[in-house]
Amino acid sequence: MLATLLLICGCGASLVFVSDRDGRDQIYSMAGNGFNQRNLSNNSSYEHFPDISPDATKIVFSSFRNPPGENIYIMDLDGQNVQQVTTGIGQRTRPRWAPNGLIAFAHPSYTPGARIWAIQSDGSGLAAVTSPGPNESDDSGHDFYDAGRMLVFSRFDSTTQKRDLYATKSDGTGAPQRITNTPDISEVLPVVSHDGRLLAYRAFYHGTGRDAIRIVSTGNWVLVREITLQPPADINISGISFRGDDGGLYVSVQATDVPGTNVGIRQEIFSIAIDGQNQQRLTTNETGDTWPVAIAATRQGEVLPVLFVHGHTGGKDAAWENPGSAGTTSVKAALEANPSLPIRPVYLSLPLHGSSLPENFGRSIADDATDILAAIEGGNDSNNQPQTGILNDPAYGGAAKVALVGYSQGAISSRYYLKNLMGSRLTGRITVSEFVALAAPTHGVGGSFSCGNENEPDRSTRQLCGGMTATLSSQALPCGSCFPPLVPFTTNGAGDAAFLNDLNGHDYRLNCNESTIPSPALEAPRSRPGVPDGVLYVNLYASGNEDPVVGGQTQSLDCLGRRLARNHAPNAGNMEITGTPINVHGNFPHHWPTICVALKTIVNHQAPADQTTACQGLTPSP
Repeated sequence: MLATLLLICGCGASLVFVSDRDGRDQIYSMAGNGFNQRNLSNNSSYEHFPDISPDATKIVFSSFRNPPGENIYIMDLDGQNVQQVTTGIGQRTRPRWAPNGLIAFAHPSYTPGARIWAIQSDGSGLAAVTSPGPNESDDSGHDFYDAGRMLVFSRFDSTTQKRDLYATKSDGTGAPQRITNTPDISEVLPVVSHDGRLLAYRAFYHGTGRDAIRIVSTGNWVLVREITLQPPADINISGISFRGDDGGLYVSVQATDVPGTNVGIRQEIFSIAIDGQNQQRLTTNETGDTWPVAIAATRQGEVLPVLFVHGHTGGKDAAWENPGSAGTTSVKAALEANPSLPIRPVYLSLPLHGSSLPENFGRSIADDATDILAAIEGGNDSNNQPQTGILNDPAYGGAAKVALVGYSQGAISSRYYLKNLMGSRLTGRITVSEFVALAAPTHGVGGSFSCGNENEPDRSTRQLCGGMTATLSSQALPCGSCFPPLVPFTTNGAGDAAFLNDLNGHDYRLNCNESTIPSPALEAPRSRPGVPDGVLYVNLYASGNEDPVVGGQTQSLDCLGRRLARNHAPNAGNMEITGTPINVHGNFPHHWPTICVALKTIVNHQAPADQTTACQGLTPSP
């Protein structure tokens, strides 16, 4: 027989758990090192599934205190002031307490068709959250994320004999989204970190009987790591909780050194670091110790929605989801490598341009901006298709603003939205917190390489070229020649030639002599710090004149007075990014320092000091 752990420390409690060491399941607390184990519920009934209130002052749990059913109760951390929340027959189990005060539980548990319900802590507002099908049950675990507005849960399919994870709105509206479907693996016991950024769950391998803990990002459900517990921890994981600081996990699991075949009494509690190292045993006895939960205030903050807008000829996959040339990466890969960043990306897909797409020749930059408007604020897009809008969608946690990242032409369509459309569907609100422009042709592109000949059919190209293309003589002029002889496009439509002037609030060619530019703030309207709750404008471009499309600090190549990446606005930050690989314009959004600066600007709500500082603390993406 194993000796009972000697309790000699007066350490404060760090977690609660369930133990049957007193002959029935009761709720206990103990310190994070396993000391000071104490019976809190101390009741003649069976008590199960504790969870901690958002302010870390109370415990919610299920109990048979008032037969015939198992119902939901609340008590203080010391076991006093017990209050019954639900009544009725059947078993109501696995209560989880959300940051917004909702409590979710499964009922009728352990029966076909079990579903998840939500209720306020005072017993009001009972409502069904999930609606399983005839061969499904939703009682294998669940937890809240997005500050309580969303729920992740495990669903059992009796036809396949498999369990998978789903996500759904906690108010029960909308269809659930399936987030796992791994062959031969069942996913159960999902639990969200206190900061809301990570999800841990049990992954049971049907073929081998192996158990593991998988950790994924709640922003995109991408796997961060898989943890295999070390002996004496074995299989049959029965409970998982993030530690109070989210730096580790508490796990209840069968231990190999506890004698007998009874899985229940062989359950012990361990702690393990989030990277799978430093496994420690917290209980040692021949009774079941299960369902550990950290005593910690819930800190789930708002996940930051970020709208990414691609450029002229490459779509969202080319700009954001795939790497560029060898040695580069992508925004998507960077977010997957750094799941702690509170960013939820939204990759906008716009119609593309090019000679092989004549159906889009008539599309203007204002059309793209209308799609940005619909994506952020809702309403019809440029094709008159209704969109919900990020700021109207509960899936984004009730965010008041989005961050906006635009690349190349996408930066110009984003600027058009910021200047002309922002708030037009939301009562004039400032809807953008940060705008990061990557390789933006703020003052247009120039030269026959970029602008083509005088018969250019594509309207957005004509707009970015200021309605004129280069000539051999204009391309031979030295930099500083602000008004060289140019050739207007024969295909110009209304507003094409004036587009850049209207967008910037001044003649775009005046960038040859910045002192003469009137009202340069018009290039970044409603920007902070001039407007305290306004938009932070950060403009990133390749160092020197390495970018042949948008230039750099000074005029480049044909020097038409329009190829200049720098923003004149006094409240806009301009930052040169060095080291971009060859094909500078195409590789700019795939360059690791570019991505670092963009992500850190959004997360910290201010631009970093430099690209080296921005990349500190971030895991380089493959």
